Amino acid sequence: MSFGKLASNALYAFSQNSRWVVLFSLPFLISFPLALLLPNYGALGGIFLRLGSLGLDAGVFELGVMLAAIIIAILFFSFAVASINAIVKAQKTFSKLKFSDFERTEGATLRIFGVYLIAFLAVFAFQLVLFQSHAFSDGVRNAVNAAFALAVALLVLFAPQAIVLDNRGVESSVAYSAKVLVRKPGFVISFLALSVFLVIVNAVLFLALDSVLPFAPVFGIIVNALLIMPFLELLKVQIYLSKYSLL
Repeated sequence: MSFGKLASNALYAFSQNSRWVVLFSLPFLISFPLALLLPNYGALGGIFLRLGSLGLDAGVFELGVMLAAIIIAILFFSFAVASINAIVKAQKTFSKLKFSDFERTEGATLRIFGVYLIAFLAVFAFQLVLFQSHAFSDGVRNAVNAAFALAVALLVLFAPQAIVLDNRGVESSVAYSAKVLVRKPGFVISFLALSVFLVIVNAVLFLALDSVLPFAPVFGIIVNALLIMPFLELLKVQIYLSKYSLL
């Protein structure tokens, strides 16, 4: 099975279930206004936290609001991911997709939330400690932070698939995610390359339209949330299922 075939399968799954995919990708957009409560900046169709602003801009109340916003945003994100994976699960088991199917994703959503929350806290704690350290230059700290965040992201990359498709727990899902990285490195590298390509093309396109289209970067975030991210999640499902003889 080639990566091109997996991408084709993901596109087919998207086209066959576009109404459901877009509907259950809306929580990605709900995460966006929540992110506006944080010290952040937009780039490449996403929202990023300004770590250096926390000590300057945030008091106890502000930190509480930011913490609540982060938790709710991750929860909405987890629900969207669980629902998109449930769409493919129903398709692969030849089940007619019903709204009640998504009502049963509560447990999966909470487990995915647990994985993402742990990953976020690990990256945040590491970056905060390194940010306070004066042992390295800014360039070295940025490189080390990026490398650590990438390592954590890769470790949990396929955890949602293990949770929804194989009904794994939090710890087991991370272990299975790591197995996919080891067994399918070519697919993972191709996935990362395609992800970077799509995100950059989306960002460049809407930046180019910024002079003629009001709020063009916001539209870039919408496209990222409702089209690119759901497609990439569907592609992750295809990569995860490629471990079986029948896809």
